[in-house]
Amino acid sequence: MSAPDARLRLAANGFVALALVALFFFQLGARDLVSSHEARGAQNAQRMLDTGEWGLPTLFDGQRDLQKPPGYYWLVAAVGALNGGHVSPWVARFPAAASGLVAVLLVYGFLRREGYATGALVAAVALASGNHFVAIGRTARIDVPLTCAVMASLLAFYRGCSSGERRGVSPPVRFQQPAGLRRAAHGWFVVSALAAGFAVLLKGPVGLALIGSTAVAFLLVERSASPLPERPRLPLLSAVLGVLAVAGVAVPWFAWAQHATDGEFVRVFFWHHNVARFTGESESLASHPWWYYGPRFALAFLPWTLLLVPLAVWAVRSGVWKQQRAFRFGVVWTVVMFAVLSAARFKRADYLLPLFPGAALALGCAAERWLTSRANPRSVRIAKWAFGVLVAGALAVWPVMWFVVEPAEAARQEKRPFAAAIREHAPKPQTILLFRAESHLLAYHLGSPLHTLVEWGELKEVLATSGPHVVVMPPEYAADAERITGRKLVPVASLADFTSVRPPRPLVCLRTAD
Repeated sequence: MSAPDARLRLAANGFVALALVALFFFQLGARDLVSSHEARGAQNAQRMLDTGEWGLPTLFDGQRDLQKPPGYYWLVAAVGALNGGHVSPWVARFPAAASGLVAVLLVYGFLRREGYATGALVAAVALASGNHFVAIGRTARIDVPLTCAVMASLLAFYRGCSSGERRGVSPPVRFQQPAGLRRAAHGWFVVSALAAGFAVLLKGPVGLALIGSTAVAFLLVERSASPLPERPRLPLLSAVLGVLAVAGVAVPWFAWAQHATDGEFVRVFFWHHNVARFTGESESLASHPWWYYGPRFALAFLPWTLLLVPLAVWAVRSGVWKQQRAFRFGVVWTVVMFAVLSAARFKRADYLLPLFPGAALALGCAAERWLTSRANPRSVRIAKWAFGVLVAGALAVWPVMWFVVEPAEAARQEKRPFAAAIREHAPKPQTILLFRAESHLLAYHLGSPLHTLVEWGELKEVLATSGPHVVVMPPEYAADAERITGRKLVPVASLADFTSVRPPRPLVCLRTAD
């Protein structure tokens, strides 16, 4: 490569790296927390730092938060400890953004090692600029760290299965492994299991279900797609070590949580937030049809669904499916996870994120094979320009997101000024009563001590005690509150007075005046 070409490639790589970092980290902490998920995560992590109790996730009002295991909250708290013990919006989002960046690097590194120079770039860019992957990667949610853990587990599993093949030949040739390579294979399987264990600590059994179903399906597909000497294998010893590694990572906390909550953990987390979500038995959760994820994925993976479907169909019809194991791995990953997630009655677009890396792998492999099969240089040039246009289109969306969409959403959910006004009337350590307010974001800004109430009898009992009280509730309950509790309540602040746009759910702060 000539010096000018080398400098051009270096500059291009630098631009790609800068754009990648900007996608996940630019303006990451510029807006306030904007959702219940973000505020819950920030509360759980901040309370861990304030109290030193890192076991059960607990909100500022003292209620145990048993919707998710503590994996993500531990990550946020660890970053918060480096931030002087304070969980800011940037701190709350950093583990998700960092996980997104790591996932992109893992896709790139995996395909480079498999010999896909162009495919690695295509897959990494597609994953990094898939619109929903970036959007959730810039949010304090568990889904992107879960995606990263699931991805690390499956890629390590693939490496373990393929470690007995002689590289540099096509197709790869299976040979008798020396002891060192056998140990390396066992090591990769253990790494896979450790990552799977952490996926369980992030979101529970769904992580293991996604990893296990994909790994088993891949081995079954390879039994018919690969000749006998080349079939991936999972040795019995590795399987046993893997089960022990997963159990060693995840079981201690789950067993302790079950004991610490006197059995409530199984009922709330496993039954309500896993079984009931999957079967659709919970009346509080909406059910969706089996086809719901089809259009959702097509939109969430834009603009790359425009290439993924035609290239995948071409690859299967032209024989790439039979020739390229990495492509098969990506397809199996995407299809199996799509099927598993579609079987659940309760669905969210965010839940699709763990299959995005598989789709990116399949896209990268198919794109490289298509390019190398073109005899006409003009077709290659057109394809590269088309790829550049899609990349430019994907990147062009984000300045609008950074400076228009995200600030608008932050303004719509703004609670900080209202919380400050409330604390003027009830300075710490006075307890603020939240009656049917259901706003984790407001609770985050108020800080503890808080007391959440949902029944009129509870509110009447608390207000019956002497001394001043401050209570936050929806305005439609204010008139009944005086009548039922027998206390005179004076409005002192309204959420609508502290927001630039009409809040989706109005709240009012009342203070006892007798």
